[in-house]
Amino acid sequence: MDLLCQTCGADPRGSWGSSVPRGDPAEGTCADCGRPLAAPFNRAVLADGAPAVEYEFEEWGAEDRAAAADALTARVVPFRWEPGLVLAVAAHREADADAVLDELEAVAAVDDAALPEVDDDWGQGEDAFAALGELFDSADRLFHTPTGTTAANDLRESGAVVRGSAPPYGFDPQVWRTAGELATQVESLLTDGSNDDIKVRAQALRDAIAPHI
Repeated sequence: MDLLCQTCGADPRGSWGSSVPRGDPAEGTCADCGRPLAAPFNRAVLADGAPAVEYEFEEWGAEDRAAAADALTARVVPFRWEPGLVLAVAAHREADADAVLDELEAVAAVDDAALPEVDDDWGQGEDAFAALGELFDSADRLFHTPTGTTAANDLRESGAVVRGSAPPYGFDPQVWRTAGELATQVESLLTDGSNDDIKVRAQALRDAIAPHI
């Protein structure tokens, strides 16, 4: 499965999605979702031959498939993409995968039903999005220097804002929720985890946010 994008499942040798490329397979990035073709090193990957359940994603767009991968990664559910936009998930985590996909489909149904009205909360949305950028920055600093006190405090503050705020107008709610959950995981490691643990989860947080800021 090395030829497939391990974020959205696309095959770089053929177009599964938009005709407008978002990445460059020659440079190791997916033309459908814009993410690196290889899976993040800290992702729980389904081993060859392990019992698995399969989900078909032919009707899902690249961004929705990437959101599913982000959510499964945040919940440490082992999975891998297979040809034909098929997602293989560890059989013993089927219930968790079902819950993730049900939530994503519910969010999509709400979004398709009606667009939210623009109201006086627009300014709050800008503040929340700024906090997401600060969360990315602090996660990046902790990845490079996991003992950084200032970065740790900045991550706690921006993480609290993200978790306590609704997604900005037009922002994917699932990605927003995943960012908050990953921030919580990093925060818990700041007091109880090793430097290596902090680096691994900080990178996962940084990589989940990067395509959206």
